Amino acid sequence: MKKLDIYISKSFIKSFLISLIAFINIFILSQLFKIFRYVGEGRLTPGEGVLYILCMLPKIIMNVTPLAVLLGALMFISKMASNLEIISLKTAGISFKRIIRFPLIISFIISILVFIVNGYLYPKGEKKQRELKGDVISTLLPTEKRNGFIRDDHNNLYMFDYLNVIDGKAKKVKIIELNDNFDKIDRVIFAETANFDKDEKVWKLKDVKISNVESKTQENLKEYSSPEYKEEPEKFVALLVDPRILNNRELKKELSKLENTGIDTRDGISEIANRYSFPFASFIVVFLGLALGSRYVRNSSAINVIISIFLGYGYYIVHASFEAYGKNGYLNPFVCGWIPNIIFLIVGIYFIEKAEY
Repeated sequence: MKKLDIYISKSFIKSFLISLIAFINIFILSQLFKIFRYVGEGRLTPGEGVLYILCMLPKIIMNVTPLAVLLGALMFISKMASNLEIISLKTAGISFKRIIRFPLIISFIISILVFIVNGYLYPKGEKKQRELKGDVISTLLPTEKRNGFIRDDHNNLYMFDYLNVIDGKAKKVKIIELNDNFDKIDRVIFAETANFDKDEKVWKLKDVKISNVESKTQENLKEYSSPEYKEEPEKFVALLVDPRILNNRELKKELSKLENTGIDTRDGISEIANRYSFPFASFIVVFLGLALGSRYVRNSSAINVIISIFLGYGYYIVHASFEAYGKNGYLNPFVCGWIPNIIFLIVGIYFIEKAEY
């Protein structure tokens, strides 16, 4: 069986690469006029235009790989079917599931590679494209913050009306101390002003009122501090960056900061959810391509190609629809990202079962 597996694997990879190169060329050609315009306007030099195209490749590869896998699988299995190879192998006692084992494995490996491209190469390419076009990408933290809050590791909630990050000074500060289970308030501390001592690494509150919730008592102090209040001013603000130019590790770190400062994180969560679900579309749609071309019917090749492209774009439409639901907060973005995969996987497995005749 080793020679047969090598033959099947080579045939599938060849069909996939032909499809991938064709789709990449189509997408690059569609962008050439825009790049020529940038060069003509002097916004890019010819060398930068070439670099701009290279930076586009990760995004193009990420978007077209599912279609390339689908069409490649259809071309490969249709050729075997038309040459009566599928019938011959089945007559020899080899099941259809055994025939497609290695194409499925290769498709899964392709999905892993797309996951890497999507999570690490695509953000670099996107960032470089914007730099070449002259788009300004902010790399500095805000110096001021109004009406913000943060939670520290000790279950303390900090709330303030105004914070100067550079000076480490805050006004109208409220600190809510909660118990270990984060379901009961122990104390509430009000302070007119607060200064962050950079030497001692601690916040020092002034004109303080401390309300003990359990004992229902209140203290008034000129100054108050606690070793727990050690969150640096920079942690109260977050750099607002387009999540598409951050790699997976940077995006996760940024989302953690945004959650602590109370900023809306739906776009970032949707982006990371998409990066963990969409790359595996290549493995999902290969079931459809293999099943569609599994039987040889005269003059059916063109119809199968049309059906495969229709199903491929159908996946994109369903995925985009659920992604919109996730961004709008109707469903969890991770759930939205995997629902299209599950639907098309079930459909693909059903057609694979039907192909086992």
